[in-house]
Amino acid sequence: MTGFDNDSDAAWISDWEALHRAVSSAHAQVISRVEALGVSSQFFAVLHLLLRLPDHRMSMSGLARELAMTSGGFTKLCDRMGREGLIDRRGSDGDRRVVFATLTTSGIDVAERAEAAYVAAVRELVVAAATPATLARLAVDARTLDVLRYATETPMLTSAWDPALPDRRDVASVSSLDSAREHRDML
Repeated sequence: MTGFDNDSDAAWISDWEALHRAVSSAHAQVISRVEALGVSSQFFAVLHLLLRLPDHRMSMSGLARELAMTSGGFTKLCDRMGREGLIDRRGSDGDRRVVFATLTTSGIDVAERAEAAYVAAVRELVVAAATPATLARLAVDARTLDVLRYATETPMLTSAWDPALPDRRDVASVSSLDSAREHRDML
């Protein structure tokens, strides 16, 4: 028993798997160019995000959510990056509970070199295989798949409290948010 209800199911499952394999393979090849500089894929994910932000900083909790990591796992990653002098953790002036990860001068230098390798690899490996117009069309289509993440999570780049978002202290809000995340994870 394959689990397919009909031949149509088999076709779209095959399409999904082809898409997943292609993106995973291309991503692995691109990231290998960054790793050749001595920057791990986990470090690069943080450096890449912070490099593009104003003041090269973001809250630790926001970064953890953006990278789909647990706060504990992300703290360990930040500890390693801090020991290497790439980031610095700084408290918020307005809220002592908020801690920001900020690129150091050395972190900015490493991030810029890694970003240059990343862009060159995408240009060489991806854009050479799919024209910029094709890539743009695929990105528009792919964003429709990402809608579940944005429908079930709090905004990634906000730092102020938003009264429209579920209150983490409200058990009903948390359980409905958890249910939505569980549904998303089953997809």
